[in-house]
Amino acid sequence: MNRMLSCLPAQWRRDASPTSDASSSSPTEIMPKSASESIRIDSTPGIEGCYFSVSGVRYVAPCSKQDSKLPKTVGLNLATVFPVPSEGATEISEAWMRKILDEYKTDDVFNEAFLANVVFLQLRERRGEHPITKDAIKFLQEHGMKQYAFGSSSYYLPGPHVMVDQELREVWKLVDDSYGTCMVTLKPHPSDTPEALMIKGQGNHALSFALPPRIKSKFQSLPLAGLRTLIKDNIHLKGIKTSVGNRAFYDTYPPQEKSAHCIQVLVDKGAFIAGKTKMNSFGNWEEPTEYTDYQAPWNPRADGYQSTGGSSSGSAAAIAAYDWLDIAIGTDTWGSITRPAHWCGCFGLRPSIGSISTDGIVPYVQSWDVPGILARDLQKCKDFAQEWLDFDNFQKTPESFSSIIWPTDFWKIIDSKQSSVAKSFAQDMAIKLNIKFDEISFEERWRSAPPSPYTPLLPQFINEVTYGLAYDVYHNSDDFRASYWEMFKRAPYTTMQNERLWHVGKHTSLNERDEGFKRIGIYRQWFQQTILTGDHKNAIIVMPLEDAAPRYRDDVPNFKRPPQDGINALALGPVMKSPVLAVPIAEIPYHSRVSDREEKLPFAVALMGAPG
Repeated sequence: MNRMLSCLPAQWRRDASPTSDASSSSPTEIMPKSASESIRIDSTPGIEGCYFSVSGVRYVAPCSKQDSKLPKTVGLNLATVFPVPSEGATEISEAWMRKILDEYKTDDVFNEAFLANVVFLQLRERRGEHPITKDAIKFLQEHGMKQYAFGSSSYYLPGPHVMVDQELREVWKLVDDSYGTCMVTLKPHPSDTPEALMIKGQGNHALSFALPPRIKSKFQSLPLAGLRTLIKDNIHLKGIKTSVGNRAFYDTYPPQEKSAHCIQVLVDKGAFIAGKTKMNSFGNWEEPTEYTDYQAPWNPRADGYQSTGGSSSGSAAAIAAYDWLDIAIGTDTWGSITRPAHWCGCFGLRPSIGSISTDGIVPYVQSWDVPGILARDLQKCKDFAQEWLDFDNFQKTPESFSSIIWPTDFWKIIDSKQSSVAKSFAQDMAIKLNIKFDEISFEERWRSAPPSPYTPLLPQFINEVTYGLAYDVYHNSDDFRASYWEMFKRAPYTTMQNERLWHVGKHTSLNERDEGFKRIGIYRQWFQQTILTGDHKNAIIVMPLEDAAPRYRDDVPNFKRPPQDGINALALGPVMKSPVLAVPIAEIPYHSRVSDREEKLPFAVALMGAPG
């Protein structure tokens, strides 16, 4: 091949026929053979590499950037690269082969058809031969191997490959974005600058994801190697345009020159980014009928026609829909991760403000914005957070939880049966943790212990001030509106929901905005000193998100957004700069007008921890 694989052409001479001698090195000059005739291989060259399918599964083999040269081959030949055994092993035995093949079979890209040709690679300089036993050869033959070879390389990693012309190419599996979750998917083997993948899904109705095999991650030292992610399209990715769910914004700005800090952390630690997900335009609360420039993603839960929530709608839908996806990255200002987690039935973590940089994220309300995590598996969410977040400014050894708080003011708007389910969950949690469960009305506590003797009741003090946040939302788009006008000599089109919010922000003065944030600061200090104190110093606050009731994607929204004014359940976490975790705890049955049968909606609660 190349200088790292220089021994391979001379050694690609070992026919795996029953009469071959495993220790022989005589030059038989047998060329690589195609896969078993029972495996159908359709191959098409293209600009992204060579596309082919094996038994109906689509793959792409990107053009190699190495100067590898194999003996001349005919057509496309499937191959599998195995590492030679670790230090101390003297031979490739049947037991070793059986063990490593069982590991390969757990990979969702690998297919036994790739065993037609086998390459044993020494991944680093190491002395000694590694002969293969006859039993190992027979075992591989039973799984379709035609011949094998030995080589050494620090570039090629174990896993499925193909031999095309005179190149050994890594294989990536193509999977449709069948739920329409993404704005763009990415080419395999990106250079320093990612590029959009132009391969369409089957029938050209969707984008395609290109997925790398996870096998090679076992031989990489980076902590997030092999982890597959998607990121929300208000987070910049080098080389890719950002849309924030708005066509005019997409048309205004060029591809990004650098990735957001939170994404560069992922890349540097070895995570694979498969694409960028759809979102509500500009991060507003929009339902599927209000998506204008791009179609809303599809929610895989219930009857398949329910709202995905928002604004991290594509990220939540993707993590619920695709088993191959490990983590989806969203952003949260006030409920943009936890609400879609509720509707799509997954875990959603809004981290503490300050635990990760927002540099490179299109701002909504800077003081409340934070990137966060959507996941199907809570342990995987935790492990990822430990690698991704920066805990330098937080408690290294968190204290045990002190109590469970049930905020009665928040729960009074939720269906009584669903509220009862949630309360039972909260009480069970208190029993499990052996801590106190306490029902508290924040309004009553404010009434009995206000910040000062002349402070009005909580609703009068706080309910209107959150409208001042619209000032930030509007003025964060000043550059966009000016740039769009400069380019197109007209105002950009945005959705009616966005125009309503911009209208409020445009007619809010800076003094009104500052007064609102001043009151929010007073509330934060009061909450810390009055609620999170004594037995509740390190409480978990169990909060609602929304009722679990049918919200079809073709329904015209006629509900209040958000369902409560002021510092409500969606806003408390941002106000306190606290972590909030959405946890699916139940399914709520309903009769679907789509399927005309009983379906079940996911139902989640939000758990808020104390600041820090």
